[in-house]
Amino acid sequence: MPPDLDLYWQNYDRTLATIRAERPSTFAGLKLILDRFEPPSSGDAFFPGGADDTLALALMSAGWSVDFEEADYLYTAVHPKSGAVIQHVEGDLYCLLEGTVPSATDSPRSH
Repeated sequence: MPPDLDLYWQNYDRTLATIRAERPSTFAGLKLILDRFEPPSSGDAFFPGGADDTLALALMSAGWSVDFEEADYLYTAVHPKSGAVIQHVEGDLYCLLEGTVPSATDSPRSH
């Protein structure tokens, strides 16, 4: 039986929407979301390309700075608050720096 392509693209879109909504600031947080869609391949995490909406766009919407190195399949992303750094190479993501989540005592606002 062929895979359900509609379900695949719904899950793809849901994964990117989750990144935008949850705004992960560390590699671990991002990996938790990505691993629900597809397990790692060669890297620490994986997310395929092939659509108009991309992981890079979702990361930018979630507050990450993305620096494309050669094309849309090769980039480095940095989260400005946590210091997390990831490298994306043709769908494989590599954690270059995990990043840290500021504690509640570091924040000027308390919840």
